[in-house]
Amino acid sequence: MVCSFCGSEFALDKKTKTTIEEGYADKDWFIYEWDYKKIMETPKLSDSVKAFLRALNEFGTSSKIEEYIKNFLMKYDGVSAPGLHEEKMEGIKPRIAQYLKPGERVILYDDDGLFSHGKTGVVLTDKRTLKIEKRNILDIPHTSIPYIRFGYSFGVPDIKLGEEYSNDLGIFNSQYELLGTVTALICAFSFEATPDRPKMRLIM
Repeated sequence: MVCSFCGSEFALDKKTKTTIEEGYADKDWFIYEWDYKKIMETPKLSDSVKAFLRALNEFGTSSKIEEYIKNFLMKYDGVSAPGLHEEKMEGIKPRIAQYLKPGERVILYDDDGLFSHGKTGVVLTDKRTLKIEKRNILDIPHTSIPYIRFGYSFGVPDIKLGEEYSNDLGIFNSQYELLGTVTALICAFSFEATPDRPKMRLIM
């Protein structure tokens, strides 16, 4: 498989290739309630879902998925992380400080503010996702996500972390592979923290 963004090549074994083609992750974490055939026929959403499955099947653990994100997918100015375009996080740091626990790590920040930079977007940590919309911040602990809805809205993927947390993850500056890989990372964080948690539903 060749990364459409950086050109890196990855060898897929027969099992991994088959599970991706059939719409399954090589993890006993999920209940599948999506229409995978329909997803694969949906422009751009299929890119995110294939990236989601590949991250879980090829990398598997949160540490390996995180490393892949930092090495190959964090190449655009809109997305920042500790040590990478970090100046873009300055405006958001004071706003999220009250949510972070001691030792909690920020993985990345996607600033999706077209006209209000530093005021909207998504912050991903190893414990939670923070959806920031100007004055409001939605705190989504990874371990409490009951299902992930893979949808399509206004011509782009629309991935939501459960009904209670109905705000979508954003589109990461149209990096649809990054969106799918971040979704896989959220799942890995959730199940590594609570291996006995109920299975997460994947729906469309």
